[in-house]
Amino acid sequence: MSKKVPKTSAKQPARIRWEFDADVPTRDFFEEGPLDKLSNLQDAVDSFVYWLEKDCFLIWEAVVSEEQGIPLSPKQKKALGSLLDFSDGDDEGILYIDEMPRPSEPWHVILNKIAPYLLINPYRTSDCHEEAQCEGWNQIMTALQKHGEALMLPPGAARPEEVVPADLQHNLWLQSCFTELYGLGQEDSMTLTDPDEHDRIKWFVERLRECKESVAFFGLTLDSLLTRVILPEKDRPIFFKLMQEKLGVDSCDAPIAEYL
Repeated sequence: MSKKVPKTSAKQPARIRWEFDADVPTRDFFEEGPLDKLSNLQDAVDSFVYWLEKDCFLIWEAVVSEEQGIPLSPKQKKALGSLLDFSDGDDEGILYIDEMPRPSEPWHVILNKIAPYLLINPYRTSDCHEEAQCEGWNQIMTALQKHGEALMLPPGAARPEEVVPADLQHNLWLQSCFTELYGLGQEDSMTLTDPDEHDRIKWFVERLRECKESVAFFGLTLDSLLTRVILPEKDRPIFFKLMQEKLGVDSCDAPIAEYL
């Protein structure tokens, strides 16, 4: 899976104001409750991915742009066209789509509220982690890559991925690599002392190669890597040995990115 959102994107139209009169209905994306409750976090991830896949964010951006007299992009016009075709001429405009009001915040604000809760710190392979945290970032970024190109970006962002602060997004990409080691230490049989588990290192290195930019961002070495992903003590020397063999690294304090 590629972690990159394409750098090319359509020219952004004028900035819209995500502010509405009191009589315009809006939806709180986090109405289910605080995100520190994992079931609410899972609901937020699922809803965000669904809204991307169904172009709900794009359609509402088109509606708001039309309301504010801002020229629409071709994709916004296409998204809005199907709605206006069925308009009855009501001057109140579009307040609901499929009985759902517009979100109270732009998509990138919503994403930046979700993203910090996806980070597991520290990441212990022996702990049990929920799906929302293990897979949520990849699910969101995959949907954003496929459906986010036409979304409006905040100042300073050239592509959708960049709406999340660099430190956080790189931490989350690294965490997506750690899932290859997930489970080590949860049971006595799940350990790198078992040669059948050594394929985990191969898969882990492959994921690190996909996320090489994040590895380089933190200047990771084998030593510093194991401050971010916590392995059982008996697995650590085996991990060092297998990683050195796989990467050709001759020192535990050598920058890993140079060997990817």
